[in-house]
Amino acid sequence: MPLSDDIRDLIEHDTSAAQRLLHDLANALPGSVEARLLLAQSHLRRLEFGPALTHYRETLAIDPKNDEALRHVGFCQLAMGENEGALAAFEHAFKTTSAATSLRYIALLSHRLGRLDASIRTYETLLANAQPTSAEIPVALQGLAAVLRDAGRPIAADRYLNLLIDRFRREPVSIASGLVSRNNSDDFHEWSPLADKSHLAAALTARKPLDPAGRFPETFVLPADRAALVAFARGANAPALYIVKPTRGSGGQGISVTPDVTAVLDQADVVVQRYIDHPYLIEGRKGHCRIYCLITSADPLRAYVYSEGIVRIAPEPYDLSPGRAGGASMHVTNTALHIGHRGLEVSQDANQDDVGSIRSLSALLRRMTADGLDGQAVFGEIKALVEWYVRLLAAKGLFARQAASSPPRGFPAKLFGLDVLIDAKGHPWLIEMQRTPAARGAPLVEKINAEMYATGFRMGHAPLIDDATTPDMLAALRADDGARRGREAELESAACGKFVRLDL
Repeated sequence: MPLSDDIRDLIEHDTSAAQRLLHDLANALPGSVEARLLLAQSHLRRLEFGPALTHYRETLAIDPKNDEALRHVGFCQLAMGENEGALAAFEHAFKTTSAATSLRYIALLSHRLGRLDASIRTYETLLANAQPTSAEIPVALQGLAAVLRDAGRPIAADRYLNLLIDRFRREPVSIASGLVSRNNSDDFHEWSPLADKSHLAAALTARKPLDPAGRFPETFVLPADRAALVAFARGANAPALYIVKPTRGSGGQGISVTPDVTAVLDQADVVVQRYIDHPYLIEGRKGHCRIYCLITSADPLRAYVYSEGIVRIAPEPYDLSPGRAGGASMHVTNTALHIGHRGLEVSQDANQDDVGSIRSLSALLRRMTADGLDGQAVFGEIKALVEWYVRLLAAKGLFARQAASSPPRGFPAKLFGLDVLIDAKGHPWLIEMQRTPAARGAPLVEKINAEMYATGFRMGHAPLIDDATTPDMLAALRADDGARRGREAELESAACGKFVRLDL
């Protein structure tokens, strides 16, 4: 394996160690493009867009035509909400490399900056010149339809949407999942900090006194909350165990469980949560649920929770008896962490949704009902928890700022995940937020996701005009954006499938 592959693996699993190594390497090799690209990548992995931008610019000082650095200078500024700077960066990248990706970002940013005619021209140029198999074509068709609707041209928008729908009919999984992935990468920049567990903890804690309906474990960010954590650990409600997580970790990496909070007080860039020590058990094992939420409109706010989901189960039986505190394979339910564990069983049959270490939410709810709980009521509580979280985002002003930053259709629908643990009484607890939930995985995961992505596609990509459209309706759709947005909401609701509208 090349050294760069080893370092990329280290970036995925121990970003802090990778950054220390790469800083030393970049200083020792001031002319190394690869060292600076890897260092920038390590900062991107931690959502540190400012430092990543600095290192990409250092790369360009050495190699002015480096395609990766050119594109990522624009991407970092986009992720920081600096749209004018991002547009200039992508224009420079396109002049240097003529890459279709840069041209699409020029069109997207022109749309978000309200330069609709320029956006339309750029999308049309891309579509006229891209290779027929280019991955940019579906995203460009979606983007062009959106900007044409904002420009009051619904008939032209429908023409491009129908081209996109034709592609979807031929390759539904590829088109729908590809759009979800691109849309999540290009979302409103204020979504990124929410993937950081420390930012999420602060937001949840601040919201609790104002809206106490949400259920999440007490969470402390170190080193900032050290004194509060010590006081909590000395209080009457101190738990028997604490779970410790890196603030920017994923996939279960770096998680530990301890009964002694003093053992972690000197750590930094971690969150410490009260451990939910009475979880609902599936065949004696702990699990967590991945719940999906879809935001289809920021103003007016419309959002949905998907009534199906994914349950991931730890490979070892749950046992907190004295002397049996257990390790990650008992407490941490992320499947990727346990690859190779003899207790991890992943069915290769997508139709088996209630066996092994990965199951469906509907199978879990059936099992809970059989165990004497009310599965339907449990889902009702999950829905209420998702509503609480979306209200939190609205109260923070995220949706209002997104709506104010762009024409109405400058941002496509946003799909994100919430990781939820259900306790022994059937109450859901919000554990983490996933800004860009993974699309790939075990056969059952891909089956659930494929249906969800296809439903989301149909909700957001329906033509406004059909054979039943009267001349008066057509005139209204052409003249009035309120009529267009009302029709979009109507078509979205009709196609929602397993998505359940949130009451906000």
